[in-house]
Amino acid sequence: MENADAVVLRTVDFSETSLILTLFTRQFGKIEALAKGGRRLKSPFESALDILARIRVSFLHKKGDVLDLLTEAKLVKRFRVVESNLAGLFASYYVVELVDSLTEKDDPNPAVYDLTVKMLNRLEQGTLLMRSLIRFEGLLLKAIGQQPSLGNCAECGAVMNDTEQKRVAFGYLDGGVLCSRCAETLRRTGHGQFLTSLSANALHGMKQLTDPRDITENWKRLALERNTQNEIRGLHNYYFSHLLGKRPRLYDWLNFIAQNDKEEILSH
Repeated sequence: MENADAVVLRTVDFSETSLILTLFTRQFGKIEALAKGGRRLKSPFESALDILARIRVSFLHKKGDVLDLLTEAKLVKRFRVVESNLAGLFASYYVVELVDSLTEKDDPNPAVYDLTVKMLNRLEQGTLLMRSLIRFEGLLLKAIGQQPSLGNCAECGAVMNDTEQKRVAFGYLDGGVLCSRCAETLRRTGHGQFLTSLSANALHGMKQLTDPRDITENWKRLALERNTQNEIRGLHNYYFSHLLGKRPRLYDWLNFIAQNDKEEILSH
């Protein structure tokens, strides 16, 4: 019998009475478990199996492709859904979709669990939604070893100075910014379709928003023009679609989230 702290990423009906759950646990990483009786009104799991919920679970771990068996689940915290924060709710769905899509089963990563819990708590507040998502995406990529290079050319390693030029090349296949020489080489070899460009302001904003060393949360007070934030958002959209090989299911809701974002810059 295993015990773990978990976030519910996804639920699928298995039968008239049971559910299949995708959970991200702090101790064991992502697991898939069968909750027998999980759909009953008087469930043995105390109504703790809703998506976004933080729960404490006990389960029997099965080897191979067999589903784990959930034996107990106790609610720790439920995501508070209020009508005035639907954008925050959909942003949270987007967060757990990315965690589900970018992690492998049975691969423990406490940093991903802690980051996910912190972001769900943050999104309940309904403010700074888009910059919070950008920060989450950047830190998630770092936690799983997929963080794009923003300070050095992803091809040759040359140090990049985002103040020396108005726009900087970014390569999706290379995973980061490219110096002018490496970008031109890619264009000449017929790989220009995997290149885009980023303004110096957007590159500087990305660095600050996704800086893991920002323990005082200066990213919340960062002066960021709306068009610069939109540029970063667009780059992240393409980058994550490239990593996943498809658009996230919540992709089309990002515009709704942005339009309903209460962008409140903290003054202290």
